[in-house]
Order: sequence, then C-alpha cells, then structure tokens
Amino acid sequence: MKHKLPLLVTMGDPNGVGPEITLRLLTKSVNVSRPIGVLGDLNVLQKAADLLKIKSPLISIQNPEDIFEASKQGIAVLDVGLPFKENVKPGQISKAAGESSISWVHAATELCLENRAAAMVTAPLCKEAVEQSVPGFQGHTEYIGAMCGEAEPVLCLVHQDWVVAHISTHVSLAEACQRVKQERILKAGRLLNEFLVRYKKLKNPSIGVAGLNPHAGENGLFGTEEILEIIPALHTLNSENINAKGPIPADVLFPQLQSKLYDGALAMYHDQGHIVTKTLLFDLKNHKTRGVNTSLGLPIVRTSVDHGTGFDLAWKGLASEDSLRDALELASILQGDAP
Repeated sequence: MKHKLPLLVTMGDPNGVGPEITLRLLTKSVNVSRPIGVLGDLNVLQKAADLLKIKSPLISIQNPEDIFEASKQGIAVLDVGLPFKENVKPGQISKAAGESSISWVHAATELCLENRAAAMVTAPLCKEAVEQSVPGFQGHTEYIGAMCGEAEPVLCLVHQDWVVAHISTHVSLAEACQRVKQERILKAGRLLNEFLVRYKKLKNPSIGVAGLNPHAGENGLFGTEEILEIIPALHTLNSENINAKGPIPADVLFPQLQSKLYDGALAMYHDQGHIVTKTLLFDLKNHKTRGVNTSLGLPIVRTSVDHGTGFDLAWKGLASEDSLRDALELASILQGDAP
C-alpha cells in the first residue's frame, strides 16, 4: 500500500522554543492525515523531551520514506543536515545553532523539491545566528524562495478567515516604500487571489488593498504612490477578473477584514500587516500565539509559525505549540487533504 507523502517539520534554533513546541505538538492529536517527520538534532530533541516529561520515543531515521513506519513507534526524526555541535544555551545567539537550523531548512526544501515530502513546516530560527554563516540572510521566505528559483516569494499571514499578503517583508522601511510598484502589486494580487481560491474554496474572492500613505494618500496630498502605482495595478487586476478594491487606508481596511467584508487583504509592507495581525492573535501574558506564515509563489508548500525564537521563554517549558499546529494543519489543507 502506497502511503501519502509526509509533512516535514524543521526544529528551528536549538536555543529557542522550536524543540519544545515541536515535541509538544507531535505528542498531541493533530488534524492531519499524513505521517509527520522532524528535521533536527536528536540529542537536543531528547533534552526537550526530558524537560517536558515526554515519554514517546524518538526514532532516528535516514530517509523520509521511513517516516510512516517510524511514526507508528514514536516521533520520527530525520537524521539529515548538520548536528548541533554545542550544548544548548537557552536564549543565546550562536553561529553553530544558526548553521544547524538553516541546514534542516535546506534539507527539507530539497526533499520537497524532489517530491519525497508533501510540504514543510518551519519552527522559528534566529536570523542573526544564521547570518553568521549565510551572509545577507533575510529569513526563511527569501532563503527557500532562492532554493526554489523564486527570488521574491510573497509572505502571507493566515488564521482562519484572516488572510494578509505583503508587497515586501524583510527590508528597511525606506526600501519598502520604494518597492511599492505596479509589478510587485500585480504579482502579490494574483498570488493572493490564487491562494484564496485554493484555501477558502472561493470562485471570486474579494481582496482589499491597503494604501501606503496615511488616508491612502488623500488624492496626492500625502504622497503619490497610490496614484502612480497602486491604482493602475488595481485596474489591471480588475481587468483580469480579480476582485481587488482600493487603495483603502490601512486603519480602515483591517477592521473591514476582521468584519469579513473582504476575503483577504494586501498590505504594502511588513509592519503594516504584521502589527495588526499579531495584536489580534497574540496573547503574550498567557504565552499563546496563533497565526501562520506561508509563502506564496513557490513550487512547494511551506508554512511556518508566526512568531520568533522566543528566547525569553526558551527551555522553560512554557511555550505554546498553537501556531505550529495551525501551520501544520494549513500545510495539510493546501495539499488538498480534508480539514
């Protein structure tokens, strides 16, 4: 009997919350029908299992084809990438941690491209740690995009009906403003429309498009990007039967999205979409986070938690696996599995 291709979870930075939330999740029931394998360091994961008093055995395997059988016995851990050569130092930035965490991402991407895995789900890594061995590293999204031959994938935040894609992400605010160009808006709008059709099963989703400037520029009073770039792009999208409306002042658009007046939204830069999303979905007092980061425009399915390494919580047994659960279940949905 042929089994479904597995879902892969990369463990993230050993000094962060990744090992804990990965093990918490895989010892609980998740709404996916595929086998799940972890890419990470076996010793670090065992240390996390001891911390959390998890009794499920960790089964070391060499190939993703063995995940199905291994996951019947315990938690399948793929022995690929670079082992972590240091002792865990909770909350500390480490070159070795960066090298290992990005090696697991690299291996997972290759396995997905080789069609040996259905999708990859990434726990958080530390950009500063990875940059010590990968100069110019910006983040998962850009790194995986480069491996897939897509230099500029579109970052999209998802939680149930809340869907926000971004024109730009990990660049300075000055550069982000310069990136608000018709070509980028068209690409993101098309990809967001495709995603909403696939994710929400909609024939003609409605997309609200944010302005860049306060009040969406107020007809040129506060800037001309809306007139010169955003509005012409919307005309083109509409001519392609993509139901995109705007530009809408961001402080109006996101309450409208929350009220389900739109099926998705397009933010002009990282913080415009991220701040409101995390304000709505994060309960930091109780160490709870929800929401998923997914990359649009790639030939593979990649989802991620929508939070960082949590160095302040690392190795205290407090971190929540909720966002990782959402990411795993979204990856399954995007593979066409029943929710």
